[in-house]
Amino acid sequence: MASSSPRPSSTASHDDDDDGRRQDAMWERRTHARILVSDADAGCIIGKAGYDIHAMEARSGAHIKLSGRGRPLPGTDRRVVLVSGLFRTVMDAAELVLEKLFYLGDQVIDAEATVVLVVPDACCGALIGKGGEVIKSLAEESNAGITVSPYDICYGFHDRLVTITGHLDNQLQAIFLILSELLDDVRYSSSVASLSFPSSSVRYGGDGQDEHVERYHSRPDTPVRSPDYDSHVQGTLTMGVADEYVGAVIGYGGRTIQEIERVTGVQIKIVKGEFIPGTNEREVVISGTREAVDAAEAMIMQRVSDATKGRRRQQGGGGGDRRPVKEVE
Repeated sequence: MASSSPRPSSTASHDDDDDGRRQDAMWERRTHARILVSDADAGCIIGKAGYDIHAMEARSGAHIKLSGRGRPLPGTDRRVVLVSGLFRTVMDAAELVLEKLFYLGDQVIDAEATVVLVVPDACCGALIGKGGEVIKSLAEESNAGITVSPYDICYGFHDRLVTITGHLDNQLQAIFLILSELLDDVRYSSSVASLSFPSSSVRYGGDGQDEHVERYHSRPDTPVRSPDYDSHVQGTLTMGVADEYVGAVIGYGGRTIQEIERVTGVQIKIVKGEFIPGTNEREVVISGTREAVDAAEAMIMQRVSDATKGRRRQQGGGGGDRRPVKEVE
């Protein structure tokens, strides 16, 4: 039963208390946060016909994406919420997401709820610090419990889990301190471009809510996954890449695609002379281990995203930078 604890005010709508702090240039830097949620919580975040996720993006200014049903972070039974944008918008969106999970109206749903962040293993050493001094300092400053999963157990694409306990305000302060600590770590800032599935492989069910998210996030030039992709060690993924961006994937003299193959160990074949029926897209077939295929997919997605942004700058256009994969059932 919900308790009678009052609901804290949202930073997304009340910034008066930290106006001074938000003058810092740090707030205008780009970052991201990955939060683990259950299937039920994912439904709450999406909302009926996608209304809630749309509203949270509009209020915060951040981009919010979810890994699809049936695609939990490997090693867990939880889906991933990826929040990205300017630091200030990421913090506002994180607060809106957690309020959606912890509160029903003004009443606390679960006063003992925990928040679990996904952080690249390569970044955790600096986050913990020598002898644990950094993470102890963050815990003391936020008055929240902060623990990092063991170094010899990795989740997803070489990730570890950072679990935060405490009151919502303390948890948000802990998230702020953790993201601040990671802001200058180039391994963290670059990791969002190579995420294996939370940022680039979104699977959609047929419940109406996920279908709305699919329509909301999809773009005509977005690579498309085929149903041929299996969950075994070896797999084949067929992506559709808009013809105008195939050159960016191949690179001059084939150098880009050869580099992707060399780095990931996959084999990539681009079908010549014909489009996927009903589209202007060419088939790109990637073969290899599941992990290697996911890594190659992310690198191709990044090339398409960079080419798209470059074209928009040349045309003087704006637009967002959301480039998720639409997975065909």
